[in-house]
Amino acid sequence: MKKEDGRVWVRAERVDTRCGSIGHMTVDQIRERTVGEHVNVTCPECGEIHLTREDVEAAESRRITESPKFKKIKGDAEV
Repeated sequence: MKKEDGRVWVRAERVDTRCGSIGHMTVDQIRERTVGEHVNVTCPECGEIHLTREDVEAAESRRITESPKFKKIKGDAEV
């Protein structure tokens, strides 16, 4: 998209944050959206590594309260 003054506008995403609601992504999807050689391939939604679309679908079907990460955070908060 070009503006009248000649500048080009681009849209950018950050895969390392939850804001923007990117959702579960595979390693390949994260690499497509990331610039640079050092890429953190953990899912921005749950922090796990999803190699295939099936991994993503399995993660989407789970409830967040059943994840080990949630249980750890809850346990730490209750202490």
